[in-house]
Amino acid sequence: MTYRRRRARKPRSPLWRLRAFQAFLMFAFVLVFGRLYYLQMMKGGDLTKKALDQRQQSNLLVHRGAITDRKGLPLAIDTTRYDVYVHPELLKAGPEKASEVLARITHQDTQKVYKLLTAGFPVVTIALHLERSAADEIQALNWAGIDITPRPFRHYPEGQLAAHLLGYVNVDTRGQGGIEQSQEGMLKDTGDIAKPELDGRGHTILVSRGTQAWDITPPLGRHVELTIDNYLQHLAERELNAMARHSHAQRASAIITDPSNGEILAWANYPPYDPNDYSKYPFAITKNWSMVDVYQPGSTFKILTVASGLDLGTIKPNSTFYDAGTLRVGNRSVHNHDGAHGTLDLLHLFIHSSNVAAAQVALTMTPKQFHDKLQEFGVGSLTGVDLSGESAGLLLNDKHWKPIDSATTGFGQGAIALTPLQLAAAIGAVANDGIWVQPHVIRRIYDPRTGVTEKWTEPKHHTVINADTAKLIRSLLADNIAMGSQIAGKVPGYRVAGKTGTAQKTGANGKHGYLAGQTIASFIGFLPADAPQLLCLVVVDSPQTDGRWGNTVAGPVFNAIAIESARYLGIPPSQPTDPKLNKAKMASHTKQEQPPSIKYAEEQVAATDKKPALHTQ
Repeated sequence: MTYRRRRARKPRSPLWRLRAFQAFLMFAFVLVFGRLYYLQMMKGGDLTKKALDQRQQSNLLVHRGAITDRKGLPLAIDTTRYDVYVHPELLKAGPEKASEVLARITHQDTQKVYKLLTAGFPVVTIALHLERSAADEIQALNWAGIDITPRPFRHYPEGQLAAHLLGYVNVDTRGQGGIEQSQEGMLKDTGDIAKPELDGRGHTILVSRGTQAWDITPPLGRHVELTIDNYLQHLAERELNAMARHSHAQRASAIITDPSNGEILAWANYPPYDPNDYSKYPFAITKNWSMVDVYQPGSTFKILTVASGLDLGTIKPNSTFYDAGTLRVGNRSVHNHDGAHGTLDLLHLFIHSSNVAAAQVALTMTPKQFHDKLQEFGVGSLTGVDLSGESAGLLLNDKHWKPIDSATTGFGQGAIALTPLQLAAAIGAVANDGIWVQPHVIRRIYDPRTGVTEKWTEPKHHTVINADTAKLIRSLLADNIAMGSQIAGKVPGYRVAGKTGTAQKTGANGKHGYLAGQTIASFIGFLPADAPQLLCLVVVDSPQTDGRWGNTVAGPVFNAIAIESARYLGIPPSQPTDPKLNKAKMASHTKQEQPPSIKYAEEQVAATDKKPALHTQ
């Protein structure tokens, strides 16, 4: 019997395992390649920057750029000061001798320094912000255990001057308020100077670079040149502070602008503060209230009301209005505090500052027409000034307006509240042939190493009213000053266009109605009236003397500023006015305008009448 020999079968190769392994390797390769591509090509720039930052000390000495006035006079500069730290355990001189020597150099009490050295702390701060001479004297001691660290120190050589525009730099070297905050990045921007790279132990990494290297002198950030003029700023602050103190006002502001280009030549606020010692002052004082807080401007707003009506065609240059002293609007009334004036044209509307006539002008427009025109003037919108923290003000939606809202808005109360800066910009459009120009305080930003200007401010602008309307309003406002009996705007040699305002003051957050006996006095004017080169707004909040009127409180400040500013800027005097103007002057008495008030429902009239009445001088 034969047996067939079976051939031994070779084990089958597990190809599926091989294929799976190959697929896994391919997937891993793609994954790694994709990750490398992402890190190298897509995130390479960011990672390089992070690595560079990691190799650089965050506390390297960098000086902020200077802030100057329009002529280059420094208002804020950086200097180097020195902080002194002591490791008491490393001092070989002993606490008695060390405290005596260090106290003498740093001008401190010896006992105070001794207590610090013997308090048991591993490191104590002996002095901050020392001058170079004192730091050199400590360095010359050559004592172990003393660290002297250079720090940038912000200094304001003019003290309180323009403090609300400049802001200040806090202990963390961050700008707070004003230009210091709004231009933080630019003031610290050192350009393309390469910082030294350090390893984990703080040793310099020697890297060959084609760019300019960091040298011994701390680099400067960009310089910021402002539009303000040092002389005019001193003038505005001096006159404003004198009146605010005299009238015991809560606060005040004066803004001087060139209406043709929106440049702010001076911007004073009261109370003042010293940015060199900012920690002593509360935020209520350090904030620039005239662009942060809103108020109802009162009669100065009548300029915008009349301009709106003329531009929209709802009134004509020869329109007249009958002022009976009171105007019934629905179930409410608006009235003049000084009684009736009879038939008034537009000129005498301004001369008498008639609330009734202004309300009638406002009521000739639909709420939407009036609202939209005010919006074009910038009411209820940010001006875009190059400072941080500006308020947009208030302009209620016209859909919610009632007739009484239109009427009261016509004389500067009602549905609006704005900042002094917004009002100055809005009236500036009337002075500038109907063109609204964005107000600004920065003239240019430049590189201190090369002097090359990197940015000129180019303000936005748009047409609000036509040039003929603006010219007519300027003429009316100039005749208002020339024919009126008020002192505000009487600047010898110049034809000034302007308007006073004495507004009732609302309670906190607009609640509790109007405050009895509290007013906000203001005056806004520009000169020469025919071709304005200078505009000035003065606002005094809650004056307690001089009748509390815009004429007697804000007017003298405007006059003093305008007279000296016109001389300083070389503005030529106006041509003599037509002698016929004096003959046309009202034979009747011109009365001081009063703060507007509103009588609500009949049951509230009696309560209103019981309040003490404001009176003229």
